[in-house]
Amino acid sequence: MAYETLLVTVGIIVAIYSMLAIGMNMHWGDTGLLNFAHAGFFAVGAYTSAILTTPGGSGLLAERVVGFELPVVVGLVAATVLAGVVGVLIALTSVRLEGDYLAMVTLSSAEFIRLVITNESWLTAGAQGINEIPRPASGAFPLDLGGFVVGYDLFYLLVVLALLGGCFAVFRQLSTSPFGRVLHAIREDEDVPRALGKRTSLFKLKSFGLGAAIAGLAGGLWAHFFFAITPTQFLPSLTFSVWAAVIIGGAGSYVGAIAGTVFIVGIRQVTRFIPSDVPLGGDLPFIRLIVIGIALIVVLYYRPEGLFGDRERLVAGQSMEGE
Repeated sequence: MAYETLLVTVGIIVAIYSMLAIGMNMHWGDTGLLNFAHAGFFAVGAYTSAILTTPGGSGLLAERVVGFELPVVVGLVAATVLAGVVGVLIALTSVRLEGDYLAMVTLSSAEFIRLVITNESWLTAGAQGINEIPRPASGAFPLDLGGFVVGYDLFYLLVVLALLGGCFAVFRQLSTSPFGRVLHAIREDEDVPRALGKRTSLFKLKSFGLGAAIAGLAGGLWAHFFFAITPTQFLPSLTFSVWAAVIIGGAGSYVGAIAGTVFIVGIRQVTRFIPSDVPLGGDLPFIRLIVIGIALIVVLYYRPEGLFGDRERLVAGQSMEGE
């Protein structure tokens, strides 16, 4: 039974991280935007939903005075919308930047968001974090269905998988739509769609907002499942893990984004069972990053386009070689 619970929990983590990877894939795989602010959007979603669904006045070390006790659905919708708005605001300041400059602006924006969360204790309870975040429909479980008992974790997994499936379908459809084709043109050479009269800056803003919005939804789902959130859960290493998942799976492929997430989360979870008293057992957090880094090198060496690489990029690369 313990193993079943563990597998369900890992499944929930994979599904939530897959939403992050889908958003990152729209930024990088579809549009070519070098975004390092994903952990910040994730944090905005988590804290927005937590603040809206919990009462104020909680916290032992830092008194949080803001809280609304609204339904969880309201919190998740607000988390999605606000994260999307924050993404657009960040993009407004950096949409004309490219490459390393865009990476620096987005990374600093994510750190700015985390520092605001850490220091504004009246709103977020500061470094202590927010506890006792409500779970949706938790009072109805366990549920007995003719002898088959459905636990809450399994219910939550099904909800998250349904939301993931919906997000996957929407973003994949967007990728193959006229909107997505303009994004692909921007990714390959922005001057071409601009010469055809496309407002490329507007398309970038939309891409940034959509990718940030799904990251905010993922943050809200994370907060409501794990009861408590703290600023240390939204470090830049989270963005690195999502980037690794997208690159391993294949930039431009939404199936690849999910497959890469399964691989990355699998490494993180399997290594948790290594005893700390074995050689290098105390360095597991660093070993995980090393293993992920090695996997990236291997994939990029033998299959630069990733496991499920984008076909448009492959065709473009082959045509350029032929010339």
